[in-house]
Amino acid sequence: MAKDLSANLDLNLLRTFIIIAQEQNLRKAAERLFVTQPAVSHALQRLRNHFDDQLFTKTKQGLSATPYAEELYHHLQPAMDSLSKALNTTLTFTPAELDGKIRIALAPQFLASIGSELFLKIHQAAPQLRVEILNWSTTTLMDIHQGETLLGINYDIENTSKELVRKELMKGEALVFVRENHPYRGSVITPTEAAQYGFACLIIPDRTEQITDVEKIFALYGLPANICFRSTSAQTVLEVVKETDMLFPCVSDLFSHSHPDFRKITVKLDRYSNQYELVAFYPNKNSKDPLTLWVMGLVSELLTQRNNPITS
Repeated sequence: MAKDLSANLDLNLLRTFIIIAQEQNLRKAAERLFVTQPAVSHALQRLRNHFDDQLFTKTKQGLSATPYAEELYHHLQPAMDSLSKALNTTLTFTPAELDGKIRIALAPQFLASIGSELFLKIHQAAPQLRVEILNWSTTTLMDIHQGETLLGINYDIENTSKELVRKELMKGEALVFVRENHPYRGSVITPTEAAQYGFACLIIPDRTEQITDVEKIFALYGLPANICFRSTSAQTVLEVVKETDMLFPCVSDLFSHSHPDFRKITVKLDRYSNQYELVAFYPNKNSKDPLTLWVMGLVSELLTQRNNPITS
């Protein structure tokens, strides 16, 4: 009779196996599991003994899964997700009882506009939860897919994995920010009017790394786009705009109140939509996950407040 590999197997070992398979690095796996690296090494040895397979071999980059480990991960990962959901569906979601760590990735403009407020809202409701809010990077979509990052917020990105949900939170209006004493004094600007100035733009991985939205829009009007400066930091772009006549194109309002150093100007477009979808990305498997839905609700609330401020 074949050996029953499920007998007497600690589920924590399976979780360790999945994390090692995702990270392919014992140090990184230990960090995610909140244990020491020797503890992960010991768990890996127990897994090797149990499955009678090396599972992972050392490479210059870290670890490489054996064919058996790849097949095992392919079957275990969705099964463990289903088990976790089944065990937690009957529990009442109480943010105050949350612990552990979550990561949230925000595109640069959202990191600048709501990053600190989002943390404070989460921390107020879930003080034991460790929160990491990251700038959107070239690995963010993969990190979300693998469960390393809970969710990400960005403008819509086409051709993402079918295993990720693209949930529209709201639509944002195209704006440009300028320094308070900028020579252009209007509250609305057209592409033709904007073309006389240079632009300072954000680099948004997965969206504007190769070409900016300004260049795409100006091409429709047959206008040259003078992109003078680009950065992944909204704060750095603002510092440049503060000292120059450059325009900073954005969608989400960066400031909750009027700023003494900057003005925002609405962009008038007749050949291109001046509205952009602000989207949450998260795995399909988390479509009903209470934590994901709760955090997404907080993000949506903050974005709505920024783009529709209450005035007295």
